[in-house]
Amino acid sequence: MSKQDSQRGSAVINVLKSDSMVTVSKEYLELSFDSLLESGVLKDIPFVNSVVGVFNVAGSVRDLILATKVLRFLNELAEIGKNERTELVEKLNEDDKFAGRAGAALIEILDRMESDKKPELAARCFAAFARMEIGFEELRRVLLALERVPSFDIKKLPAFSKARIEDSLQMDQDLLLAFVAAGLGVNNGGFDGGAIVPTNLCRLFLRIGLAD
Repeated sequence: MSKQDSQRGSAVINVLKSDSMVTVSKEYLELSFDSLLESGVLKDIPFVNSVVGVFNVAGSVRDLILATKVLRFLNELAEIGKNERTELVEKLNEDDKFAGRAGAALIEILDRMESDKKPELAARCFAAFARMEIGFEELRRVLLALERVPSFDIKKLPAFSKARIEDSLQMDQDLLLAFVAAGLGVNNGGFDGGAIVPTNLCRLFLRIGLAD
């Protein structure tokens, strides 16, 4: 993690604890970060300006992509109250894995997400943690699953979670292997090689709304 990303992480934490968090229309967030800057439509929204301030407008492609992810993440978390967001930050900093570096850890997590949609889903994970619907270990595991599962396969999880053994045996092998790699599926050890069935992590993934 670079010093620059640590500074960006600190800025994200400051935004999370501020009164400036408001939701932005989804149609704007469909634009890339540089397009948002050029349009000027978000220039009067404080939390957006805070993000703009720590990302170099003339930066690398990676910087622009990461900035867009951060905006999507913050926009989703704007739907929970300031007190919950502040408590979220405090709870993260209390844990040994995040202690004193919650912001930098958030930047690392978002940087690894391979699609624009995943930062919003990551925010739902943190919101569930803030509301004490899941514990810290569950948060870590579901974030890892989110990182590993291909974004285009997420919408297929509800059907997989309800599939009978005979249905699972007919499903696309590559899809099932992707779920296994993400910890969302496991071989049940049955006769004739068994079948891939949903894990408890898969059910948690769905329960907190990551495939809605």
